[in-house]
Amino acid sequence: MMVLKIRKVRKIWEGLSSRLDPLRHHTNWLRAIVGVMYFLLFTVLLSSSLFVAKLHLEVGDPSPQLITAQWDKDIEDTEKYTQDQDAAAKAVQPMFKPDEDYLLLLTKDLGKAFAAFHDTAPTTAEESARVSKLKQTQPFSDLPEGVFSSLLKSSPDTLNLAEQIGRDIILSKARNADLGAKSEADVALLRERITSDLNQSTLREDVKTFLKAFVEQEVIHPTLKFDEQTTDKLRSAARSSVKPNVIRYKANQKIVGAGEIVDEKIYRVLAAYGLINNRNTWKAASGIALMVLIGMGTIIAYLYQNKRDILRSTRLMVLIGLSMSLVLVIGRGVIALNLGGIDFNSLAGMLIPVAWATMSVAILVDLGVALLIAVVLAFFVAVLVDPSFSTSFGLQTGLVALFGGFIGVHSVSHLSQRSDLARAGLFVSAINVLTVSAIGLTTGMRLMVWVVGLILGIVNGVASSFLTVGALHWFESGFHITSSVRLLELSNPNRPLLKRLLMEAPGTYHHSILVGNLAEAAAEAVQADATLVRVGAMYHDIGKLKRPYFFIENQFTQDNPHDKIAPTLSSLIITSHVKDGLELARENKLPQQIQDIIAQHHGDGLVSFFYHKALEENEEIPEEAFHYEGPKPQTKEAALVTLADNVEAAVRSMKQPTPGRVEGFVRKIVKDKLNDGQLDQCDLTFQDLDKISMAFVRVLSGIFHSRVEYPELPTVRESGNVVAQKKPIEDSGKEIGEGTQKEKEPENQTTETR
Repeated sequence: MMVLKIRKVRKIWEGLSSRLDPLRHHTNWLRAIVGVMYFLLFTVLLSSSLFVAKLHLEVGDPSPQLITAQWDKDIEDTEKYTQDQDAAAKAVQPMFKPDEDYLLLLTKDLGKAFAAFHDTAPTTAEESARVSKLKQTQPFSDLPEGVFSSLLKSSPDTLNLAEQIGRDIILSKARNADLGAKSEADVALLRERITSDLNQSTLREDVKTFLKAFVEQEVIHPTLKFDEQTTDKLRSAARSSVKPNVIRYKANQKIVGAGEIVDEKIYRVLAAYGLINNRNTWKAASGIALMVLIGMGTIIAYLYQNKRDILRSTRLMVLIGLSMSLVLVIGRGVIALNLGGIDFNSLAGMLIPVAWATMSVAILVDLGVALLIAVVLAFFVAVLVDPSFSTSFGLQTGLVALFGGFIGVHSVSHLSQRSDLARAGLFVSAINVLTVSAIGLTTGMRLMVWVVGLILGIVNGVASSFLTVGALHWFESGFHITSSVRLLELSNPNRPLLKRLLMEAPGTYHHSILVGNLAEAAAEAVQADATLVRVGAMYHDIGKLKRPYFFIENQFTQDNPHDKIAPTLSSLIITSHVKDGLELARENKLPQQIQDIIAQHHGDGLVSFFYHKALEENEEIPEEAFHYEGPKPQTKEAALVTLADNVEAAVRSMKQPTPGRVEGFVRKIVKDKLNDGQLDQCDLTFQDLDKISMAFVRVLSGIFHSRVEYPELPTVRESGNVVAQKKPIEDSGKEIGEGTQKEKEPENQTTETR
């Protein structure tokens, strides 16, 4: 039954695959579909918090569910607080101050009145004439004539004293904030108060009569005016003295039950917990969709301008989108964590492992793309944490993600061993600690919140490192990408294929190691992938495992099997090691880049030794039977292995490899390969070829350097016994052995049978 179900599922999958085949051949449409899918996914992830865990309620609506407090929180009743402040301000009475301009005018008028008496009294005119003259001006028009006569007879000192007392009485009442006239309605009452004080004073009756007449005619406006500044200060002080009305909620405390009416107080509590959303959600989601479009457009524009090969690769584009999606999915779950309070919950976003995505993209795709991904993901994370931008939490989380992502990329930019990934996690943790500390100092973060932020930042860095290590294999195998980490694993001498090469074809193994050294040095000189070149060189001759003793480097006896077979068969055996190597590479699931190097490391060159040997037997034998099948090297890396392979084999066959002869020989081999057209399909330049030759010579000079010949020492007779003086057998033997072996190998045969 289960088998039938599996067959049915497989049949459905095959049907779907056949329908999708046309799309696979139209990669532009496929990439467009992938782009739309990622756009929708990013938009949904970033805007989901606008739709989830939010209530669309108004005051007076029944609650659709039981709502409890999510954590302990002190909620200020801001509306009641505002009402109390307004009431306190209104309770403050307006303040008044003397109208100094008007009072100064009154003082001057009073002085002028008394000055008129001073001016009129000394004249020699008749009294009636002086009185008539005084009556023509205010305030003398209504005074009785007896008052005039009495005042005109008064001495100047008496008049001055009367003026001073009268002015003091008028101003003391007019200036008083409580007794003065604040409005037109208060003026009559003020005049009565001044008149009362004048009646109670010790002034003479004629002076009192004159002053009361002055008050009735001159005090006709308010003597106090509104003191706005003092009043505002008092009202502000009254507002400040009001204490806020705080409602304390405990975690899981009921806020409102299902079906209960949401009043203003409950509404404010729900809003304080962030459970109310009165915004137009779809409008906000549209804004987020536009932000996603800007972010994705920036990435595509960068790739179009700088990395078109990545833009044209569907699997790389899918990988970039997948890494970003996984980070946002994790972020969606992380920000839902309840860490025990709004301050702590705001830090949950610092656990989002943006550095995981940037490190993965840097290792598998490109460093520059990874840096841009760090910027875009930091922006997306900020939106994810706070899609409404109502707080600074999103910005803070985005800063941590940005710097962590950058440091993650930098940490793996020169990845040479797996421990570099662990070190990268520590670097990300360190920059997270610094960023959280900077945010804490800027925002005045509480000590406990700061400590929790540091812990989350450290966890983020370590988790990013673990995720990178764990996911790297799946990304590599799923998207057929060979990372430097995978290459480093393949270079381990304990790999089964390399161990087998060492045991079954030791000459080929050591030849491959030397080729790797040569090719790696050349790769560094021409900015090629040195790690790929070294590992490719180590595996380029694994096809010789099938018949190792047919290759000269593995022949340790005098017998050469090629002496017993026809040159055409020898050529077939020699050239078939490429095909055999590809079969072994596929069986051992070596990366495609390594398989390409195996297939291309001889190009379609001629096996000249056996071809010339065959010509000696049959001059009409066709040359095509002695060519490798190719293809020619397609990349810099494959071409470097080709050149290093030929140079190592040829130089080893030299009888006296002096530096000058080595350099000349290396340049000749490189020139021959160029003239033979083996380098036509790779992108090496003439300048590159010169750098490659110099790199080869530098490495070979370290291998084939001159050695001091150890002399034979005379025998020594000791205690009557003949004892031969020991000589450094191992060193001298090694040198002699190698020299003997070299001399055994014909130069031409050695070059071609490798």
